[in-house]
Amino acid sequence: MRTPIALLSAALMTLGAPLAHAQFAVIDVASVAQLISQVQTLEQQVQTAQAQLGQAQAEFRAMTGDRGMEQLLGGINRNYLPASPAALQAAAQGAGSYTALAGSVRAALANESVLSAPQLASLAPAAAAQLQSQRQSAALLQGLAQQALANASARFAGLQQLIDAIGTASDQKGALDLQARIVAEGGMLQNERTKLEVLFQGARADEQLGAQRARELVIAGHGQFDGRFQPRP
Repeated sequence: MRTPIALLSAALMTLGAPLAHAQFAVIDVASVAQLISQVQTLEQQVQTAQAQLGQAQAEFRAMTGDRGMEQLLGGINRNYLPASPAALQAAAQGAGSYTALAGSVRAALANESVLSAPQLASLAPAAAAQLQSQRQSAALLQGLAQQALANASARFAGLQQLIDAIGTASDQKGALDLQARIVAEGGMLQNERTKLEVLFQGARADEQLGAQRARELVIAGHGQFDGRFQPRP
């Protein structure tokens, strides 16, 4: 029979047998430190790349997109002058689709006419037509001048709006769009000026033609001067 001490010794030997073969994991501290350093470097590189990407996106947005500069001066009436000889002739008679100009012509005809309608009807048809043509030419010139003056005042306010918009161009794209809008407005003004000069020249030419017709009507009414004072049998 085994004694308690022998049994205890045998149990300890049994428990200690596997412990004698156990191994402890070896940790390479230098490798772990190097790995941590590499991860931190990668993290910094990612942050740098994100910052560069954000800067590139901001630069892209500054050069692209709509800034609304093309909507400036959108309410200005640019089609107040007749675009064809037929439209100009209709405006000279106080009619046509250019209502503002036609209204100015009608007002000028009413204010500047001296002879009444019955007096005009009592004249010879050729003389009455000539007088009416001269009235319309003078009224058309006055109407064109009034419309040009009114539009010039409106354009001054519009140009001031473009000047005020300079402070709203907060990036490169906005500044470029505003510059292009100013250039386009300058081209429109030049085109309008050229058109107005041509219309004035046409109205002046009609006025001179009317004066020539009036002289010829006088000559036709008095007959030929070389035989006017010749005695007749």
